[in-house]
Amino acid sequence: MNDGLNPVGRVLELWRYPVSSIGGERITSAKLDCAGLKGDRQFALIDQENGFAAAPEMDKRWRNALFLSSAIAETGLPEITFPSGNRVSLHDRGINQLLTDYFGFAVAIAAIEPSSVDAKFPRTQHRHPHAAVHVVTTGSMQHLAALCGSSTIESRRFRPTAVVATYQDDHFDDNKWIGKRLQIGPSVELIAEEQTKRCGMTFVAQPGLDANPDILRSILRNNRRNFGVNCAVVRSGEINVGDALSFKA
Repeated sequence: MNDGLNPVGRVLELWRYPVSSIGGERITSAKLDCAGLKGDRQFALIDQENGFAAAPEMDKRWRNALFLSSAIAETGLPEITFPSGNRVSLHDRGINQLLTDYFGFAVAIAAIEPSSVDAKFPRTQHRHPHAAVHVVTTGSMQHLAALCGSSTIESRRFRPTAVVATYQDDHFDDNKWIGKRLQIGPSVELIAEEQTKRCGMTFVAQPGLDANPDILRSILRNNRRNFGVNCAVVRSGEINVGDALSFKA
């Protein structure tokens, strides 16, 4: 029976970033609504002096941000893990001082608008237009790795929501997705709205990964600074590692 679905691949990885511009957590399932994964990018680090959000790819003072990571603890509250292994809840009274000591200038946690979290947090905005779901594919990563003269490229470079293992690896295969409807699993439906413009975050050093400017150079030269797709949520639901992804007629 023709169900109007054209299989493309399966969800290989899922990532959530409770705090923007630092490392995230790899997860196996999550609830998804029109704003994105539950708990994703609710907070940011800000410079207490000027209120600007962390920009590791632009400001060297923030360059070590990616050596921090954020996750949702079993309590349901977000926490930050420092390179020492110390895990601290964002609701801990000492978190801002710990971040200030780490970076060497006054840093605070802020909630990203629109926000329903505790009013004690100062507010800030997304630094870039926010996509509910960001997808990269294994086909595009393998092609980019070849262009860079490498055997592999880590998905962490691109901070995706989902990595899709595609059945057919055809260069930058997701370039052809724009405007198409994507079904993930039995319930989630997305629309691929635009290609993702890349910035210096793609080559900034992070745990286990050295700085590598060739990544962004290769994207600029071969795909007009685009890598991956930004998607809007058409139908909410739960998304899981292993879910099938199909084009929907």
